[in-house]
Amino acid sequence: MAGPRTTVRNLKRTREKILAAALAEFSARGFAGARVDAIARRARVNKRMLYYCFGAKQDLYREILRRKIAERSEWLESTPDDFAGVLAHIYLSGGTDMDFVRLMEWEAIDSGGRKCIAEAERRALFEKAVARLRVLQRRGSIPRGADLTQLFISMLSLALFPLVMPQIIRLIHGMEPTDPRFMRQRADFLRWLGDRLVKPARATRNHPRRARVRIIAVSRVQSGQLA
Repeated sequence: MAGPRTTVRNLKRTREKILAAALAEFSARGFAGARVDAIARRARVNKRMLYYCFGAKQDLYREILRRKIAERSEWLESTPDDFAGVLAHIYLSGGTDMDFVRLMEWEAIDSGGRKCIAEAERRALFEKAVARLRVLQRRGSIPRGADLTQLFISMLSLALFPLVMPQIIRLIHGMEPTDPRFMRQRADFLRWLGDRLVKPARATRNHPRRARVRIIAVSRVQSGQLA
């Protein structure tokens, strides 16, 4: 007869099977199109067990999002201290998560402007990401005048576009966006681009004499010496 520990292990294993099946079903059909019986068949469990483990379909979807948010929160904790490194890190961390990208694409199609599931948790994650950029801006790694919200949106666009539009990548580059060779090239390019985006801020920070000369020139104009 199975003891308590065996029962707990089996239940945990069943939950993981259901979550994997649900992610595959949601990414293939979206939340609206996914069916609980299809998820149960994928997981090879009965619907009663599925409901026992997670409750309604919305609860299952929320748990998937909760885990994805937790993963991305950990990625933020491990971001490098330079903007170019952060840009490449965002790409490399989520650059192969095709199931999650498809999930978000379905959500964009189906939501119709309605409130998202786990909206508060997702907003908190994005606020955390922008706060991380704010730290880099204070350190001089990002130009002071940069709109950090717009910058973060652009960073996500640079990182996610290859997965969102894989057919475009194939037509332009001839490779799949998940090909390791493409990913290496993309990460190298994002580091190159990130270095150049922050170059003006670095130039001022790394050349105090140049900054001092500029301040003196402005002071002379204001005093009328160069008028």
